[in-house]
Amino acid sequence: MKSNAIYLTILLFSLLLSTTNSKGQGKLPCHDPNYGKDSASRVECAMNISLYSEFYKQQNFKDALKPWRQVYNNCPKASKNTYIKGATIYKNLIANEKNAATQDKLIDTLMQLYDKRIEYFGEKGTVLSYKAAELYGYKGNDVADQIYPMIKEAMQLEGEESKAAVVTVYIQTAVSLYKISKIEGAEVIEAYSFAVETLEKAMKFNQAKLAQGGKDSDKVTKEIENITTSIGNVEALFSESGAATCDALVSIFEAKYNENIENIDWLKKVTKLLNKSECTEAGLFAKASEQLYKLEPSAEAAHNLARLFLKKGQYEKATGYYDEASRLEMEPATKALYFYEWSTLANAMENYPKVRELSLEALKYNPNDGRPYIMIGKAYAATKGIGQQDVERNSVYWAAVDSFNKAKQVDTSLTATANELITTYSQYFPKYEEWFMAVGSKEGDIYTVGGWINVNTKIRF
Repeated sequence: MKSNAIYLTILLFSLLLSTTNSKGQGKLPCHDPNYGKDSASRVECAMNISLYSEFYKQQNFKDALKPWRQVYNNCPKASKNTYIKGATIYKNLIANEKNAATQDKLIDTLMQLYDKRIEYFGEKGTVLSYKAAELYGYKGNDVADQIYPMIKEAMQLEGEESKAAVVTVYIQTAVSLYKISKIEGAEVIEAYSFAVETLEKAMKFNQAKLAQGGKDSDKVTKEIENITTSIGNVEALFSESGAATCDALVSIFEAKYNENIENIDWLKKVTKLLNKSECTEAGLFAKASEQLYKLEPSAEAAHNLARLFLKKGQYEKATGYYDEASRLEMEPATKALYFYEWSTLANAMENYPKVRELSLEALKYNPNDGRPYIMIGKAYAATKGIGQQDVERNSVYWAAVDSFNKAKQVDTSLTATANELITTYSQYFPKYEEWFMAVGSKEGDIYTVGGWINVNTKIRF
C-alpha cells in the first residue's frame, strides 16, 4: 500500500511539472533538455527521479534501483545526485550480496558509474579518488595495477586538496606492484617523493583553511590528523619496501645532479631521502648537502653536514655544523635532537662539561627525552680527578647513577638501558670503611661532588 501511495504522489507531481511555468526560477524539468529530448521523456525522467529519491530516503535501496536505472540510462545529465545517490545504492547492494560473481558485476557497475559522473559533471580528480578508494576497499592489492595510475592522476589533479587516505593507498599500491616486479625500484622512489610532497602541500592547505575558521573546522582538524598519520604510514611503507637501497638512490639521483645543482628543492629531496635511508656515507650525500648549504643555509642542511663530518671523524667541522643546526632550527623537538647529537660528539671528544651543557639545552626543548640524562651520567662517570682524596674520586658514580635514575623517570622506554648502567656503575661506589675513615660523613647524608660537576647527591655504599 505504501508503494502505491508513493507512485500516486509521483504521478501527480509529474503532471504538475508538465503544466507549470518557471516564473523566473530557472528551467523546470519539462523544459530542460538535460531531462530528455522531448516533454514526455523529461516528465518521465522527473517522475523516476522523484520515485527513486523517495525510496532512497527510506533507505529502501532495492526498490530505488529500478527507477534510478531509468534515470541513469535515459537522462544521465539530469543531476549530479544521480551519481552520488547511485553510488550509495550500489555500495549497499554490494555489501548485502552473497554471490561473489554477482558482487563483482555490481562493483563493475559502480566503477562505470564513477566514469559516467566524470563524463557528465567533471570533477575528475575528486571522482577518481572515490573510484580508486572504493576499488581498493573491495579488491585491495589484487587490482593494484588499475588503482595505482588512477590515484596518481587523481593526486596530480587534486594537488593540495588530495586526501590523506588516498595518498596512503597510492604508496601501498606502488609498493605492492614493486614486490611483484610490475614496476622498478626507481618508480617507487619517485612515488614516495610525490606522496610526501603532496602530503606536505595538503598539510599547509588545511592548516591555512583551519586558521580561517568556518563551519568545516572539525572536518579540517580531522584531515590534519589524517595527514599526520598518513605521513607516518608512507614513511613506514617506503622504508619496508626494499626499494630504498643506497645503490638505487645514488644511481637515480647521481645522473640528475649536474642539471639540478642550483635546484634547492631537488637538493633537499635528495639529501632527505639519502639521510632517511642511511646513505650518508655516499659521496652524493656529501656534495649535495654542501651545495644545499651553500645555496640556502638551513638547520636541516647544517645537520646533514654535521652528521657527515661526524662519521668521517672530522670532529671540529662537525661541531661547527651542529652549532649552526641547533641555532637555526626552530621546531623544539628537532632542536632538542640536534643538541643531543652534539652532546654525543662532545662526549667522543672527552669534553665532559660541554656534554652536560648541551644535554641540558636538549632537555630545555624536550624534557620528556631521557637520553640527555644518560649522556650526563656517562660524562660524570668518565670524569677523573674529582675530590681531594682518592676515595672521593668515586663519588662521581653517585652523581652518574642519579642521572641514570632520572633518565628512566622521564622516559620509561629507557628503563632497561638505565638499569644496566646503574648496575654497572653502582659497583664502583666508595666503600663504607674507606669513606668513613677519610671523610667521616655517613650513608644518607648530602654530599657535594666536586670539580666541574658540583652537584649534590646522597651518600650510599
